[in-house]
Amino acid sequence: MKKLLYIFSFLLLFSSYSYGYDYTYYVGLRGGLSHPFGASNDSLTMPFESNLGGSIGYRFQRNWIFEFSYSKHKNYNDSTKNSQFAFNGNQLDATQKWEASRYSVMLYKSLNDPDAKINMQLGLGTGLLNWEIRDPSGDTIFNITGLHNELVDYDASELIFSSSFGLNYNMTSKWTLTTNLVVDYLTGGGAEFDPVVKSARNNYQLSAFVSLKFLFGGYKKTEWQSDQSWKRPTPTVVTQKSKGIDSDGDGIGDAQDRCPETVSGALVDKKGCPIDSDGDSVPDGLDHCPGTNRKAYGLVDINGCPIDSDFDGFPDYEDNCPNNKKGAHVDEIGCPIDSDGDSVPDGLDDCPNTLFGVDVDKNGCIDLTVLSKPLVLNIDYLPGSFEVDPNNRERLKSLSRILNFVKDIRLDINGYTDNIGTTVANKKLSEKRARRVLGYLVGLGISADRMKAFGLGETSFVAPNKTSAGRAKNRRIEIVFYK
Repeated sequence: MKKLLYIFSFLLLFSSYSYGYDYTYYVGLRGGLSHPFGASNDSLTMPFESNLGGSIGYRFQRNWIFEFSYSKHKNYNDSTKNSQFAFNGNQLDATQKWEASRYSVMLYKSLNDPDAKINMQLGLGTGLLNWEIRDPSGDTIFNITGLHNELVDYDASELIFSSSFGLNYNMTSKWTLTTNLVVDYLTGGGAEFDPVVKSARNNYQLSAFVSLKFLFGGYKKTEWQSDQSWKRPTPTVVTQKSKGIDSDGDGIGDAQDRCPETVSGALVDKKGCPIDSDGDSVPDGLDHCPGTNRKAYGLVDINGCPIDSDFDGFPDYEDNCPNNKKGAHVDEIGCPIDSDGDSVPDGLDDCPNTLFGVDVDKNGCIDLTVLSKPLVLNIDYLPGSFEVDPNNRERLKSLSRILNFVKDIRLDINGYTDNIGTTVANKKLSEKRARRVLGYLVGLGISADRMKAFGLGETSFVAPNKTSAGRAKNRRIEIVFYK
């Protein structure tokens, strides 16, 4: 018992040292031993036999890994063995041969710092076990009684639930050696046999794996730069006694100093040259953010920290929109969010739920200046016509969006004509034209109770009637707004 405590204490101590393993994915080859057990038939004795397989992993958070694995198993029922936990059964004495292909998906959680030299993990998952039981002598599948009393092959694709405990030994920044102890519970889902046969099969499988994994793909860390700097080992400052003059005061005499003009405060190597761990051109000792991503090269300030020009929380080296207006809300790539599509980003939009297509002011609110003066519609009417032309229909649609939002505005729709024709006829025609505009606005959702139409005929000319251009200006609709 004391030996186990010593071993566990050693693992905890050794696992406290962080080495900064930077990866997102891994692929691995695995091999080990497996042992089916838990059958109600005590005559089934399947010793531990070898298995082979592989795995693919995805590190989606710092302490969490999602893994898919495959392995091939083969065990013999050796009746000469007197223990369930024997090894390497004799094939000549075997009465059954168990062959299985195991597919599983596992979710692993690191129990200590995942960047430690030794890292412990617990895992839970599910999967599929494709197994069959054969006659070793003839290598043929046994036939047994099925669920409906029919004769079927003794094989199944069975649902499993798995639990695992593992130890990772991080050999280098790219290679990891892993040992796993895995217990699979065979649920019976997919094994459609007679109940007596089903209860006699193995309910569990115990496996021990050793895996060699190759790590790749840089992992994007989400900690603050200050947190990373606390975790990094502090570079050793060379304090050896120097002979002669030390112009830059870095502890290396000028005779041995290859960089005799090092800036004061910078950490140096044994040759007297500045150490720059993150390669951002700001030496350690003067670098306030020593763990800066190398992608930020050329985009750091004089203190070695990533520049964020628009102060949106995304440093320029990973900001797809580095010149946002200050205060604008941004998405996951640093670009402005504009929920109502009015070209004023959220965070700067005083009216963030403006109706789509409505003109807004610089603060993102509906521009009501259009209602401060009459809206004039110069319609190129054909003689005797009162239909609204396509260009003015679009203007009325834009107006309706505002009127549907501002419910307390009322309208007088005044129709005017030129002096061609009789006064009575022109008055009636101008009223038809005004009513046509009113009807068009009603069709766009504006209540008729808010509007009045007037035919004013040959009045209030805005241009001389001596020319066709002047008469065209006089043939118009004026919409007056009031409360």
